[in-house]
Amino acid sequence: MIIKTFSAVIFLNLLSSLCFIQKLQAAEVSVGSKNFTESVVLGEMLAQLVEANSKLKVERRLNLAGSNFTFEALKRGEIDFYVEYTGTGLVTILKQPSLKNPKKVFDIVGHEFQKRYHINWLAPLGFNNTYALAVRKSDPRLKDIQTISELQKVSPQLIFGGPHEYMARPDGYSGLKNAYNLKFEEVIGLDPGLMYKAAKEKKVDVISAFSTDGRIQGFGLRVLKDNLSFFPPYQAAVVVRQQTLEKFPQLKGILSSLSGKILDQDMMQMNYQVDLGGRTVESVARQFLESKGLIEDTGATSTASISSRKNFLSYVWVKRYELLRLIKEHLYLVIMSMIAALLIGIPLGIIATRLKFLRAPLFSVINILQTIPSLALLGFMIPLFGIGTFPAIVALFSYALLPLVRNTYTGIRGVNASVIESAKGLGLTNFQILTKVELPLALPTIMAGFRTSTVIVIGTATLAALIGAGGLGDPIFRGIASVNNYLILLGALPAALLALILDKFLYKVEEFFVPKGYSSRPQ
Repeated sequence: MIIKTFSAVIFLNLLSSLCFIQKLQAAEVSVGSKNFTESVVLGEMLAQLVEANSKLKVERRLNLAGSNFTFEALKRGEIDFYVEYTGTGLVTILKQPSLKNPKKVFDIVGHEFQKRYHINWLAPLGFNNTYALAVRKSDPRLKDIQTISELQKVSPQLIFGGPHEYMARPDGYSGLKNAYNLKFEEVIGLDPGLMYKAAKEKKVDVISAFSTDGRIQGFGLRVLKDNLSFFPPYQAAVVVRQQTLEKFPQLKGILSSLSGKILDQDMMQMNYQVDLGGRTVESVARQFLESKGLIEDTGATSTASISSRKNFLSYVWVKRYELLRLIKEHLYLVIMSMIAALLIGIPLGIIATRLKFLRAPLFSVINILQTIPSLALLGFMIPLFGIGTFPAIVALFSYALLPLVRNTYTGIRGVNASVIESAKGLGLTNFQILTKVELPLALPTIMAGFRTSTVIVIGTATLAALIGAGGLGDPIFRGIASVNNYLILLGALPAALLALILDKFLYKVEEFFVPKGYSSRPQ
């Protein structure tokens, strides 16, 4: 029985090695973006610009979880460039007081980023996407409110919504409420892709909108005037590692060719096309670059709306190659983390049955790991391991441990004492009792833990996209950011099916290894 168990582990190792070896030929440069539509569009635009004007291979690490994640990835060299905003650089990253002069802000971030981090700010792209407060045009309570100062008298009756990152920023909600003395009835943190919809559907009354977002007009909202000039300038510009420019000097000219080319209305229109027009990020980015003569116009850009597809199945067929790649990435994350959990979790469970003094601290540590929110655990991995596949696997492995360790411990402890005594009477050593008696009898319980861990990891692995590890979470978060239900389903449905298929597969494996009558499957 123990030989069969180790055979299964070896089989999984071979399967992962043969089928899921990733990035045989690594990309030469990597572009990142934050997790909202505008940032993703700009990230895709930079990737296409470099690909069309050089022989460099570009890896896209889009939809990273916010400013801190993305900037940390740039510092560590996990990405080479992305589009940042001067106000974010000044207040959020450099922790300096807000300023109103756009040129002064740009000069400060340019100098300090080079001095502290060896990161260059290229000339601004041309538009300023500052924060703004938006309300419904149809809200009768706000029909006479034109400025943020005037909002003060009605704010106790209103619900405020904004991105979670915005709530913690000094140039965000905390600073805003103090500057304007606002006291809302309730404050709700929302994904940037959902807050406009929440305002439209009257779930919230005031949101922290982005001034270039096409959904302001599309969702029947209007912007209140920042009469105290609280919000600093947020000029968009490419930030790129000095080391990358030294290695690929042609990059500076290529990336700088976009400087000054994007006006406020251009960016608003592109955001609108993705969020409400049903266009893909790739087609919107390509069409703009072609219109400015920055890449060759091949005539291949489609302006057709995604929603014009006959149905979801037609959409899946169009996206079939991308979907296969995403499933492969997702399976790689799941299999590698589960192999690690098997190789470490089962020995830990065995140790817990043998060394009583270690039992309590061991389960305490594993229980704590299980209670840490998934995104927080992924975020904790970034300072240690950066972004990408490896930190995601480490985080997923942590979530897989508890069911395996606990079930291994419970299964072995549940072996009848008289059976063990009989084995001792036959002259078996402790190791032989473990491998020939306890583990085979505990195997149904261990397999139940393994199946539980696998299902947990498949679901949690969707969050790995937020730290650049890819997988089926990528279309889910892109769909949330662009309010695209087809994209959300493109990731969510395969993830659910994957959980069902792998659970069924593991049950068949269990049937092979476990004697009849001992299966963990509910009867």
